[in-house]
Amino acid sequence: MFFHGIGEDLGFRRTGVLYLARNDREQAKHEAWMDHARAHQLDTRLLTAQQVADMLPAAADGTWTGGMWTASDGRAEPAVAVPALARALTRAGATVHEDCAVRALDIVAGRVAGVVTEKGRIACDAVVLAGGAWSSLLARAHGVEIPQLSVGATVAATDPLPEVFSGNAADHDFAFRRRLDGGYTLAPGSFHELFLGPDAFRRFRQYIPQLRADPFGTRFLPAAPQGYPDGWRTRRHWSPDAPSPFEAMRVLDPAPNRGAVERLRRRFAAAFPQLGLPAIRAAWAGMIDTTPDTVPVVDHAPLKGLVIATGMSGHGFGIGPGMGRVVADLVTGTAPGHDLSRFRFGRFTDGSKIDPGGAL
Repeated sequence: MFFHGIGEDLGFRRTGVLYLARNDREQAKHEAWMDHARAHQLDTRLLTAQQVADMLPAAADGTWTGGMWTASDGRAEPAVAVPALARALTRAGATVHEDCAVRALDIVAGRVAGVVTEKGRIACDAVVLAGGAWSSLLARAHGVEIPQLSVGATVAATDPLPEVFSGNAADHDFAFRRRLDGGYTLAPGSFHELFLGPDAFRRFRQYIPQLRADPFGTRFLPAAPQGYPDGWRTRRHWSPDAPSPFEAMRVLDPAPNRGAVERLRRRFAAAFPQLGLPAIRAAWAGMIDTTPDTVPVVDHAPLKGLVIATGMSGHGFGIGPGMGRVVADLVTGTAPGHDLSRFRFGRFTDGSKIDPGGAL
């Protein structure tokens, strides 16, 4: 989608993505991933410690022992991309309704016949549930169980700094990318916060493989802010004729973890000591909808007329264009041309082993 006429409109730039390794164990994971790169004819290549040093000459000696570089990868600016996508949709004949929460599905004779919104009913014979952190709550109200939790992730933006790398890079500790304003966006590599609630306890066993894979990457908090999807007091049942939880809390805007921000500053400064400790211009947080194996659910639901596209596990912005095409095919009955078994709805209940995919 990026390369079919609107890539530049989305703020997309081919700047490359560099995954860095701090030890041999992390580099071995990059080496194993090369099987996927070769299978899909990607231009990904492994880098030695010296090649990483040549690419990041301002980095402190010995910070990274190797890496994996994909020059054709890039980035898009979310604040630019989302409005551009909405404009593209309207040009294609779609209508976009903002500030209009869906309260419930309209079910007739066992299949979807429309959606009930706060502004009235919309008749349709197919609905895509792509509600992110809210998907599980809406689905359960109609008897469809999606194992999904939401974790908080903190991000920070620095003041303008001298350029140390024009692309995007990440290791297990932190990630960084050059911003259009001359600063850097910094994010933790593996740190997230999980607000414990009813769903967290109900789904705990399913998330054990994910916790074992990164036992110290999640901080557990006793309760979500009021009105959040897995909040203790968030309603699980409501009438389509009355305000729903989706109207009570329209935007999930958790407070950033200040400790995480400080760690980001210090890790970035340790990696690039000549910059000193960067000043932080802004910090924010968001809720990532994650499944037990960190792989999305993209499939027909066991409710006729409902297609699920959720649990993007932090990858949604990047894989959105491709997933959008697949979801459109599912809705229209067109063969997607891809093996979607990895994304099937029933993999958490059919006895399959929970095999964690890529990190959040």
